[in-house]
Amino acid sequence: MDVIILKALESIRCGFLDVFFSIFTLLGEEMVIAGIIAVIYICFSKEFGERAIVTVLSASCVTTGIKSAVQRPRPFVSGAVDKADNFLTEGLDEYMSFPSGHATASSGFFAALSIRFRKAYVIAPAAVLTVLVALSRLYLGVHYPSDVLAGLVVGIGMAFLWALIYKGFYNARLYVYLALAVLTLIFLFIPKTQTESMFQISAIALATSVGLIIEDRFIRFENTDKWVKRVVRLALMALLAAIPYLLLSLLPEGNWFKFLQYFVTIFIAITGTPFLIKLFRI
Repeated sequence: MDVIILKALESIRCGFLDVFFSIFTLLGEEMVIAGIIAVIYICFSKEFGERAIVTVLSASCVTTGIKSAVQRPRPFVSGAVDKADNFLTEGLDEYMSFPSGHATASSGFFAALSIRFRKAYVIAPAAVLTVLVALSRLYLGVHYPSDVLAGLVVGIGMAFLWALIYKGFYNARLYVYLALAVLTLIFLFIPKTQTESMFQISAIALATSVGLIIEDRFIRFENTDKWVKRVVRLALMALLAAIPYLLLSLLPEGNWFKFLQYFVTIFIAITGTPFLIKLFRI
C-alpha cells in the first residue's frame, strides 16, 4: 500500500504541483516551525509559545530517536519512486525516513494550537495545513505513507500529553521537559543512534529546557501588544542567536562540536532575549 500510494502521487507530478507542495513542505521544516514558535514566544504569547516549544521539541526528540535507531531507507533510495527534482529534496539523510520529522513538527504545533484555542476557525485550517504538509512529503517522494502516519501520531499524541501535563502538573511541567531532554543524552553514546540529527535535537532540547526554567524562575518577562517592541524583540533574538552560531561554526567538524554550537546558540537566545527585554523594558 505504501508504494501504491507513492506511485499514484508520482504519476500526477507537474510544475504547478511541484511548487504547491514545495510551499507546504517548507512550512513543515522543523527549523521553520521552530522559528514561528520563537516569534510567538518572544513577541506575542509567552504562555502559548512555551507550550508549543515543549510540545514540538519533545515530539521531535521522540521522532529523531526512532529515526536514528530504525534508519529506514527513504523511498527514492529503495527504488520505490524517484524523488522530485527540488532543492528541498537535496542533501537529505537517505536513511532517516521513519517517522517523518515534517509530519511530527507540523502536527505537534497545529495540534497544540487547536487544543489551546478550541475554535473551529483555528482547528479547521490547522488540520488542513497538517494534511498538506504530510502529503507534500509523499508527493516529493521522500517519505512513505507509514512514515508520515507515524509522525502524525507522535506529534498529535505529544500535543495531548502536554495538554494533560499543563493541566494537572503545571508547576512541574518544565522539569518533566528537562527530564525528557536529559534522556536524549543516552542516544548520543549508542553507536547506531549517534546521528547528526540526534546530536542537534538533544542540544536544542537541553538548551531550551534549562533556558525556560531560568526564565520561569528568575526573569519572567511579560507579553507586549506594541508592534515597535515586538520588532525590537525579534531583532534582538535574531542577533543573540546569530552571533554565537557564527562564532561557533569555526569549531572543528564533529557531532560533539555541533552539539556545543546548537546548545550555546539556543541557550543564549532563549535566556538572553528575555533578560534584556526585562532589563530594558522592551
